[in-house]
Amino acid sequence: MAISAADVSPLILFGGTFDPVHRAHISCARAASKLFGNAPVHLLPNAHPPHRDQPMTLASHRLAMLEIACEAYPSLHICDWELQQPGPSYSVETLAHFRRDIGEQPLVLLIGADSLATLDRWHQWQRLPALCHLLVPPRPDQTQFPPVVLEAFPETSAEELSALPAGRRVMLKSPHLDVSATAIRTALAEKGECPALNPDVLDYIRRHQLYNVGQTTLNDEDS
Repeated sequence: MAISAADVSPLILFGGTFDPVHRAHISCARAASKLFGNAPVHLLPNAHPPHRDQPMTLASHRLAMLEIACEAYPSLHICDWELQQPGPSYSVETLAHFRRDIGEQPLVLLIGADSLATLDRWHQWQRLPALCHLLVPPRPDQTQFPPVVLEAFPETSAEELSALPAGRRVMLKSPHLDVSATAIRTALAEKGECPALNPDVLDYIRRHQLYNVGQTTLNDEDS
């Protein structure tokens, strides 16, 4: 899917394994969209994330679950650009690609507070302030952030951020990106369900027996 550079609002990217996509992902993406006047948010599933465990689930399933989870929200879009690239999914390369596409339009990367806390360990992270802004939802167990990262991305308001192409940071007060995908996968394997999931996503997981969830009994309309 191509992303148009014609929009005057910031281009907002939200990367992750989405293994599986859960309610906190969607809540944070919607909050980001609302902050910038219902601007589109593009969710980019990783192919091979270099800073975390590799996805358990095929890209085709992760894409399908994202499509299901975002279907009711017109401002949320799926982009499979990283899945089409060889090698690790380095954020700096993704951001450089979209920066070339959009010129001086503001480019916003939505990341969790846990990612901000380790940003100074990302591949070529020093290039990021020239490429993008950061938008950071909170976590209840929020930790200290590296001073070098905070200095590289001075905190500002959404209005001021929108007037610049890159290099600033906005800290959201809500919602919390506080759902553990590991805990979700454990709950699915042990119980076959998890309240943090969209019911239609859960149905997809059951039908395709993902995350060690066994085949469930079909209801009457499926039989």
